[in-house]
Amino acid sequence: MRSLLALLLLALPLAAQSAKNSGANWDKVYTSPDGKVPVNPSTLVLEATANLKSGVALDVGMGNGRNAIYLARKGWKVTGVDISQAAVKQAQAEAAKLKVEFDARAGDIERMDIGRDKYDLIICMYIHMVPVRNAKKFIDALKPGGLLIVEGHHADAQAMGLRPVSGGPPGYMNNQLLRAFERLRIIRYEDRTTQAEWSNGPEDRAPIVRLVARKE
Repeated sequence: MRSLLALLLLALPLAAQSAKNSGANWDKVYTSPDGKVPVNPSTLVLEATANLKSGVALDVGMGNGRNAIYLARKGWKVTGVDISQAAVKQAQAEAAKLKVEFDARAGDIERMDIGRDKYDLIICMYIHMVPVRNAKKFIDALKPGGLLIVEGHHADAQAMGLRPVSGGPPGYMNNQLLRAFERLRIIRYEDRTTQAEWSNGPEDRAPIVRLVARKE
């Protein structure tokens, strides 16, 4: 028991250091003049929310706020969380310029308490494995009827030489999101090669996975 406790205590600072390193990596992406960072709202978000009544939304890994600001302008009450302080500052600056209000926070969503039955919408765009590791947490945080939207690379992207800019896992495995969110009603699921918002490969295409699911 003492050995197990010692290992757990050692793991805590390691996890904190890993999150710090990840944040620093993403800071470089968002401050680099050569960084190819998406600035327009996601096509999947536009399509999946087109007919939704505005409510309370959580944008996990919001980046520069492209989706969070779009939703806020549509009347949603939005909280955006990102591990990169540089990204959060960009989101706040863009929101101020457009005179849009939303709650932009720098932090590690995996270490946050996001509550239960709180959100009508949760978005997870290109934050590979975070939705899988936190599936129960995100499902619990959705209100009944709430919608989850996930998009990211398929693991096959690695074979194309596409590596996530943060140095993390290359993408989702076959049907991994379906298994992680089997408690939800799957509204839309795609696993195909098409234009991705991040790190497109040859001919401007990459294998991506998209999931839209509702909590019953």
